[in-house]
Amino acid sequence: MKVKIAETEFEIKNTLPDMKLLVLRINEVMQENKSYLSHLIVDDAIVADDPLDYVKQNRKYIKVVEVILTASNSTQQKTKMTKSSTRDKIGPMQVTISNIVFEVKRTIPDVKTMFSKIDEAMSDFGVYFSHLVIDGVEVTDAPQEYVVKNIKDISNIEVAFLSQDQYFGQVVSIMNNFIEKAAPSLKEVADEFYGKPDSETWDRFEACINGISSLLGIINSLVAAPEITGKAEAIAVLGESIGLHLENLHTAAKLNDFTLMADILNFELVKFLEKLHDAVNELARSQNYATH
Repeated sequence: MKVKIAETEFEIKNTLPDMKLLVLRINEVMQENKSYLSHLIVDDAIVADDPLDYVKQNRKYIKVVEVILTASNSTQQKTKMTKSSTRDKIGPMQVTISNIVFEVKRTIPDVKTMFSKIDEAMSDFGVYFSHLVIDGVEVTDAPQEYVVKNIKDISNIEVAFLSQDQYFGQVVSIMNNFIEKAAPSLKEVADEFYGKPDSETWDRFEACINGISSLLGIINSLVAAPEITGKAEAIAVLGESIGLHLENLHTAAKLNDFTLMADILNFELVKFLEKLHDAVNELARSQNYATH
């Protein structure tokens, strides 16, 4: 994200260590200028209450932060009270769903009602939820939680949907991206189990298995979708077969049979991923899903 402090601009990553560095930098500037933190302007929105905590909690979504300093503590408190009072007087949020604009009060029950309307729109129009655009910023991760956390600061919410083809194209892309990364990783982990596995080997092994378990969940959701019924038999069969391989792998791990574990990883799970990759691409070709 880009940060502006006292006519100085720089960029930081959205990691917790960088957030700590940001706080240190703000403190340095305040000491140099004998000033105090008034508020932050975060992507054009004024944040006066616990502004640094706000940035920390929402660092994944923020693009620009401008630090506003004031000359005295009394002025700081006055500014915070003014900004807080102004914000408390702000009316309801403006929400747009499928070109229909309506207002939502700043309460948790009303936010839940808004998401119920999103579900209704998906059912009525045969579309799939993609993300929210909140005051110009795309929010894809835990959107309802994001709205609740920032309920006092949000002005406009636009709901973005995907068509059926866009949605399934996205699912296919996610599966393909995972497979292309997971297959080489499984081979590397298998090679390590043929030798002398260490703690890092076990960590990578656990990460791979967790990923395949998540992939299995995606497969089950995909083949269960009414729009896909009868079009993904090969994927469904593969999804059923992977359960047995994972069970055998679990048994081998309990016995500390590293050679058997390596064989299952190398000859069963990698083969499963390769076949799944072919089946997924065939589905995409047959249904003309765009996979970007």
